[in-house]
Amino acid sequence: MKTLSIEARVGLLILFAIIVLAGFIFTLNPSLLKDGYIINVDFNHPGALQSGAPVHIGSVRVGRVEGVDYLGGKEDPITKRRPMIRVRARVDREYLDRIYENASFYVTTASIVGEPILAIDPGDPTKELLGEDAYVIGTDSARFDLLIAKGYKLIESVADLIADNREELDALLQDLSGLLRSGNELLSRHDENIDRIIENVVTISDEANELVANANKIVSGPRVSRIVRNVDETMMTVNREIDPIIKDVKSITGKVDDALDVIGPEQRDQVKSILKSGETIASDAEKMVAHIREGRGTVGAILMDEAMYDDIQELIRDLKHNPWKLFWKE
Repeated sequence: MKTLSIEARVGLLILFAIIVLAGFIFTLNPSLLKDGYIINVDFNHPGALQSGAPVHIGSVRVGRVEGVDYLGGKEDPITKRRPMIRVRARVDREYLDRIYENASFYVTTASIVGEPILAIDPGDPTKELLGEDAYVIGTDSARFDLLIAKGYKLIESVADLIADNREELDALLQDLSGLLRSGNELLSRHDENIDRIIENVVTISDEANELVANANKIVSGPRVSRIVRNVDETMMTVNREIDPIIKDVKSITGKVDDALDVIGPEQRDQVKSILKSGETIASDAEKMVAHIREGRGTVGAILMDEAMYDDIQELIRDLKHNPWKLFWKE
């Protein structure tokens, strides 16, 4: 029996190793054997996502990342957008009818220390299907590296500032320490006065509250209500009597204007003078009513002074029952 040469044995060994490796790869990534379709996801920063990373919906692997392309912010002729990175995700065709047009795409990890994966939130089933060869915008990953770099830069700037102004900061701290000591000594010396001031403030506050309460009682009491009611009744009476007089004067003025056309110039001047006097009287009456409403003058003082108002009413009632008191004094 003829034996194989060393070269043939090495070749068969290499071929066997390749077959085993291929089987191992396809076992770990069965999506390589499945028919799939492409979804293009645009990012500004997809984190550490690399080609070959798995694509997940929830905890289910539905595909793999076929490529991560750097576009550099150039305008894409298809989408008219300017993405920095485009991720080409190959999704198994069996999920074609389970990803919708409002689906979300973001980069995460399968565990705390796991490799980055492209995760898909499939969206609302009531929406239209996303379809194959679609172009979508992904959610950028958090830039913790950039945050750390900026934080380090800030710390470095603060350290430089402290180093460059050490003497000024020392003087500032000394002044602040002296100010605190002085304030403490001042409070210690005037401790009793401060307590007395606080007690006075509390007392003033209590007295103010009591004053406001008493004022509320006075305002809402029957005396003020009776004064307001008396003034309202008087004003209603005055308005009821004054308004017809003013209307009559205005009516007479209008009628006289019509009659002026049939009389002579001298009589017309006389009538106008009379009408002007009537208007003056009406204006004086309105001013008098305003003075009464404001409580000015004798009549206004009588109306606004409850005691005087009550005395006058009592006097009128007494004279009605005993009219002889006008002529005879006991």
